[in-house]
Amino acid sequence: MASAGTLFDKSVANLKTAQILHRHSGGDEEQLNAVGYHLQQAMELCLKYLLEQDGVEYPKTHDIDQLIRIGRETDVDFTLPEYLDDHAEMLTQWEAKSRYILGYAIEARKIERALPEIDAYLQQVAKREREAIG
Repeated sequence: MASAGTLFDKSVANLKTAQILHRHSGGDEEQLNAVGYHLQQAMELCLKYLLEQDGVEYPKTHDIDQLIRIGRETDVDFTLPEYLDDHAEMLTQWEAKSRYILGYAIEARKIERALPEIDAYLQQVAKREREAIG
């Protein structure tokens, strides 16, 4: 099995994992928490990839909102959809809360909204990267 070559590759792998888990979750809270975790990872890794592509250093963090702020301060073109920008804090919380807080459950409706938004965003980034290359 080949390893991911870039953080964007890891981002896409996390999105695919989230999609597979969601498809087979049956509404199970623990499975939905795992979906949320992988969605958060997909966004975090994508933003870190975009920062790296622009030569911007960032701290070791899982905070999506912080990564967005760093990008804005350094003029990185994230071209974030409004939903993802507005829900950065919520997505950040999914990273730790979904794994470490007993009884925590991400609402299915939030997963169902975030999943296509993140999918569309990663597709947008992939298209932009392809256009930049060729």
